[in-house]
Amino acid sequence: MKLKDPGPTIAEAKARGIERISVRGFERRDHEDVKSALREHFASCGRITDITIWFRQTVANIYFVGEGAADKALKLDGSVVAAGGWKVSAEPYPFSEERWIDVVVIRGYDYTSLSDSEVDVAVRDFLSSCGQVIQVMAIKRKGSIVAYIKGFFAGEKVVELNGSYLKGHKVAVTVLTTPFRNRRRITGRNALRIPHPGCE
Repeated sequence: MKLKDPGPTIAEAKARGIERISVRGFERRDHEDVKSALREHFASCGRITDITIWFRQTVANIYFVGEGAADKALKLDGSVVAAGGWKVSAEPYPFSEERWIDVVVIRGYDYTSLSDSEVDVAVRDFLSSCGQVIQVMAIKRKGSIVAYIKGFFAGEKVVELNGSYLKGHKVAVTVLTTPFRNRRRITGRNALRIPHPGCE
């Protein structure tokens, strides 16, 4: 499964007038239905380039092109989505100047007979349409793969790969997003949330 090009940098996004908001209010339901309803509801605010919904979440991010589009969209906070009958909660979600990376966890890919370099190539190819893959690590005792990726809303693109196939194996893909500035060592359950030093 290939997604669109990783997209522009934050500076390029601002130069091209890309803005975004965060939307809540819908229950867990078919994502395509929600996206269609949101496109219709926010159509008057500006040209919508993309809508992403995190896996198993009730939060959508809507991307617009056009100066002031996000401000117009925020005025619809509390309005009722005609196609869904639910009240929308719209919040600002501006782009940050901080550098972020995303930690991707892939489960379900049987790599036991492969070398580390073969796993690295396969995973980099799998994630290549989402952003720049910095590092790939196979955690053999847990049967999972961890990859560090950066790019313009790369994490949101990666979650769309959940349930797709990696070299014939249906995989579960989750994302742990961490601000790059956070270099504090974390141990235990949150160990995967540490940005790798090679990501600068």
